[in-house]
Amino acid sequence: MKSRGDLMYRLIKPTIFYKKKYLDYLKEWKEEPIIPVVSDLRGRRFETLLKEIYQLEHEVPIPRGYFPDASYLVIDESEEIIGFVNIRHHLNSVLLNARGHILIGVKPSKRSEETSKEILRISVEEAKQIGIKQLKLVCKKTNESICELIEDLGGKLESEGYNDIDHYEIQRYLIELE
Repeated sequence: MKSRGDLMYRLIKPTIFYKKKYLDYLKEWKEEPIIPVVSDLRGRRFETLLKEIYQLEHEVPIPRGYFPDASYLVIDESEEIIGFVNIRHHLNSVLLNARGHILIGVKPSKRSEETSKEILRISVEEAKQIGIKQLKLVCKKTNESICELIEDLGGKLESEGYNDIDHYEIQRYLIELE
């Protein structure tokens, strides 16, 4: 478990052990769209989500339009689910321009700049462990603290643009992980 300041979070693979906690986690989102979308049950059973996550990570058969990725629960020292992280192994042109390798969702009651920064830090470390050599991160241009953190983690501003999917200005960064 890695920590900065008072936060102690870790990434773990979702398992059936976390089913009840995960359902409670999802309830907290209420009507808000759940991020990343892969973490939303959308009428599916939790067991189906676990199977799909396994298939995407192990490339057993991946549906058209999907790419290999790894999904994690973010938990604290008391095993409370704080968020969900999805790390894509590869990117297509849409993902390169609008999303990047890492998507992070944090439940509403735990959202803070400090929490987002710590989850991003441990997610970048995990991407390195996965074997991603060049990490693309995309953030809202107006989210200056996250953009600064990406730079602190070694990110170099690659470009700026408009995210046609989410409808806001973005900045695209590259981090060399080798």
